[in-house]
Amino acid sequence: MRFCLILQLKENILPIEYRKVILSYIKNAISKCNNGKYYEEFFKDTKQKDYCFSVILPKSKFIKDKIILDGNEIRIFFSTDNNRMGFILYNAFIAQKNKQYPLPNNNFMILKSIKNHKREEIYNNKVIFKTTLGSGLCVRDHDIETNKDIYYVYSDERFREKLKIVLTNQLLNAGFTKKEAEEVKVNPIQCKNVVVKHYRRYIDTTIGIFEVQANNRILQHFYDVGMGSRHSMGFGMIDLVTQDLV
Repeated sequence: MRFCLILQLKENILPIEYRKVILSYIKNAISKCNNGKYYEEFFKDTKQKDYCFSVILPKSKFIKDKIILDGNEIRIFFSTDNNRMGFILYNAFIAQKNKQYPLPNNNFMILKSIKNHKREEIYNNKVIFKTTLGSGLCVRDHDIETNKDIYYVYSDERFREKLKIVLTNQLLNAGFTKKEAEEVKVNPIQCKNVVVKHYRRYIDTTIGIFEVQANNRILQHFYDVGMGSRHSMGFGMIDLVTQDLV
């Protein structure tokens, strides 16, 4: 299930940590859906979420602690492989249509419309994916002893090794077998590094095009819920370029 929220801002300004704003908006919508009936299902713990999103900021200029937009409209794309979770999200947002949601500095945004988008069905075992506009592949290595995170990008020597670990854990948590997860191969084709500020720290991410090999159910899973770390926090959303490969 894929859909897009179209929102209008009072002022064409967003905080530099705009993903934090969007996460707050999602939590607010879910908390008010059916009297908060589904809130714990979505946000009770660090359990892997079956959705991803990407925020499109048109012709934006990043200036210190804020983003200046060319216009007062932003778009948020959502994708999920869980129809139930998708419909809960969709209905939660419908209930927020035409309501003001407060933002910093006396700004606010209003959801004006929701549009459905085509969901591709993947039948091949090799595809070309690209990171969705506004998103990036996040590969996080968390050191339990020091409680510190290291983020890897495509040009790092250990990128493939760390990405393999992240994707294997993602797939095992989603119910795939270890054998299936070990067969996944990811080859960066045309990529670049983008630094993102997220919860008061800077994160290195990779945007671009990847060749990915796995069984088609795994490829569908990546397409539907995102790839890599933090894919329910505005990272890892991907689009299908082609699966018609020899």
